[in-house]
This record gives sequence, C-alpha cells and structure tokens, in this order.
Amino acid sequence: MTVEPGTKLRVMKFDGDDMYSYAVFRAADVKGMRSPIFHGQARPVRSGMSKMQADAYKARMLADRK
Repeated sequence: MTVEPGTKLRVMKFDGDDMYSYAVFRAADVKGMRSPIFHGQARPVRSGMSKMQADAYKARMLADRK
C-alpha cells in the first residue's frame, strides 16, 4: 500500500497482545484512539510486525518519500 507525501504515520498495537501485533497506521485514521487498535476500527498500512520491525518500516516509508 502506498502512502501519499505529507501523510503522518503511527506505530501501534493491532488486534492482539503478542510480539508480532504491531502495525503502521496513517495518523489521521487512529487520531484519538488508544492502543490496541482492533480489526474494524482502522485499516493498517502494514501489520504483523514486531515493534522494531514496525519502527523500521515507518522510517523506510518516510525516507522513500524524500
């Protein structure tokens, strides 16, 4: 899934409580929501990652836009 330039991203827990329950969301989609986000509340850009993987994916997405 592509993300438009200028879109802010957030890493949050998604639909679970294990090590691989992190996802990257568009910040506007999860504004005002607390973690964890459950299926149906918001659509992730990418999910099924550890916190470290999700942070790296977010950084890579932001770097690719520059």
